[in-house]
Formats: sequence, structure tokens, C-alpha cells
Amino acid sequence: MKKFVLLFFCMFLMVRLFAQTNFRELNLAKALESASSEGKMVLVDCYTSWCGPCKIMASKILPLKEVGDFLNERFVCVKYDMEKEEGPEIAKKYGVEAYPTFLLLRADGTLIQPLVGMTSTGEEFVYKVKLALGDISTVKMDSLYASGNRMTRFVLSYLKALQATKQFDKARTVSNELVKSLNDSQKAYVTYWFIYEDINISPIGSENMEYLLEHVDNFRKGVGVELVNAKLAALFETRLEDILRGRNKNASLTEVEKIGQQLEACNLPGREDLSDYVVLAKAMITKDAGQALLVCKKLFIPMSDEKLAYLYFHPILTLKGKWSDAHKKELDKMSKELSKRIKNVVLKDGLLNFANAMIPNL
Repeated sequence: MKKFVLLFFCMFLMVRLFAQTNFRELNLAKALESASSEGKMVLVDCYTSWCGPCKIMASKILPLKEVGDFLNERFVCVKYDMEKEEGPEIAKKYGVEAYPTFLLLRADGTLIQPLVGMTSTGEEFVYKVKLALGDISTVKMDSLYASGNRMTRFVLSYLKALQATKQFDKARTVSNELVKSLNDSQKAYVTYWFIYEDINISPIGSENMEYLLEHVDNFRKGVGVELVNAKLAALFETRLEDILRGRNKNASLTEVEKIGQQLEACNLPGREDLSDYVVLAKAMITKDAGQALLVCKKLFIPMSDEKLAYLYFHPILTLKGKWSDAHKKELDKMSKELSKRIKNVVLKDGLLNFANAMIPNL
């Protein structure tokens, strides 16, 4: 009886072991060596500690049996924090700019294709990997759609194929037609969530994005609070950071105030930093240096190296000519204090040079 129990327990452990993605503790060079010797490819999960969608993929999708079974057979799987150890080097080499990103690499280290963003199901993730590997083609689907096939199951497969092969112009056209055929209840089904989730299919300012923002509670009920909140947080983060870093140079006070109202209506717990982004964006537009300094201290002192690198300097430079001598002393102090805790050598030197050479002339 004891032998039977022990055997059963061992079998249970084996099932648990192989029922999820097997991430190995290897650096990238060793992972590529292993892939070469095993006749496999390498999948790299590129994440950061502050990325909500990364955490959802790690806890909800990658542990699924269907995902693990598929990936473990074909890939040596590794994951790296893009802000630690060799992470920044990998991000630079493969052009990783959004999280999560899953790099599909050949054993020689060349990139097959990056998969950007989270998926709501394991089936969808596996499907996207298959498409990236060329196991599925969109040519036949193009013909079927052009000939009038509008069966929902086919259209969904076609859309996911277009998404995975980055045919986004076509995907937007197909998705718009599909969404218009749905009623309000259906639009919030988890089945169609990937349409709203992918910013390439439903970009900021599109009808789909505006619809999502106006019907948040419906989507939380139909899709799930965690997934919807993660998407909304990423959406507001992108819109506001584009203003703070100077990518959106034409943002008006009215636009920022509208974003603030939408953010307040969405009620995202734990993302008070986004409200601070709104305050800073408004201060930049209205040239209110005093308000900007207050919120800069609140935002930047605890901020990660990666975010500081692209968010710190532009808001301060935008207000050149508005800083008083007292303000400049505070900016100098903050910049030097930040440089002491920064691990990134380039950013550390940048902050010191900014304090010594730029701030006195603001």
C-alpha cells in the first residue's frame, strides 16, 4: 500500500512538473547552447517587476498545461527582468520596448519574431506562437474572407492570424466590421477581448478604445477585473507618458483634463502614479513650475531606473525659464540624490551632468 501511495505521489509530481511552461535558470548564452544540443529554439519572456500584464501572463497563462506542453517540446524557455543583470543588454539587442515581450529565437540567437503583449487565454498564446513560426498561413483565410465567409469562428481565427503576422491595417478593417455586428452585451464578451487589448488593432482614440472607456464596468463583468484593469492602466500610462516625454507635442489642456476624468471614472486601484502624471502634464502645459516641482518629487524619487531614463528630463526642460532659484536648488538636490541610488552608470552620469551643467541655466 505504501509503495502504491509513493508511486501515485511521484506520478502526481511529474504531472505538475510538465503541466506548465518549464522556465530554466540559464543565461541567454547557455540557453542557446542547450537549444542547439536539443534541437530546439529559445523562448525569452521579457518582463519587468512593475508590469501588470507580465504578472498576469506569469500567473494565469504560462502555467497552463496546453501552453507548457506546446512550448516545452519546441523551446528552451527562459525569462529575464529587463531592468536587471543581462536584461538591459537583451532589450537593446532585440529592440524590446514594451512588456511583456516574448522573443522567439533560433539556436544561433537570431530573432524569428517578437510577440508583444499579453493574451487572455492559453489557446490564443499558442496560436500566436504557431503563426510566428509559420505553422499557419493567412493566404487561404484572405480568400475565404474576400469571398464572403463571415462565420464568427472563422472571422475570429482570421483576426488572430492577421494579428500574429502583424497585418494590422487589414486586422483593423476586419475587426471594425465584426464589432459593428455585435450588440452591447456581446462586445464585452471575453471572446472579443483581444480586439480591444491590442493597441495595434484598437489604437488610442479609435472607436473601440472610446467604447471600452465608456463601458468599463461591462468589460469587467464580461472579461474580468484584473485583465481589464491591466489594459486600462497600460492605456493611460502610454497616453500620459507620451505627453511627459515629448512624443505628443500637441496635447492640449482640454485633452489632458479629459484623460484625467476618464482615469478617475475607471477607478484603478494601486495606480495613483497615473493621477500624478495628469497633474504633471497639466503643469507642463500651464507652465506652473511650482506645481511641477511638487509632483516631480513625488513621482521621480521612487521611480525605477528604466522609467527615469525616459521620463525625468523632458518635463523639467519644458519649463525652462519658469524655474526660480529656489526651484533650481531643489532640482539640483533631487537629481544628485537620484544619481546616488541609480544602478545604470549612463543614467547616473546623466543625472550628475544634468544637475551641474543644465539646471543652473534653466
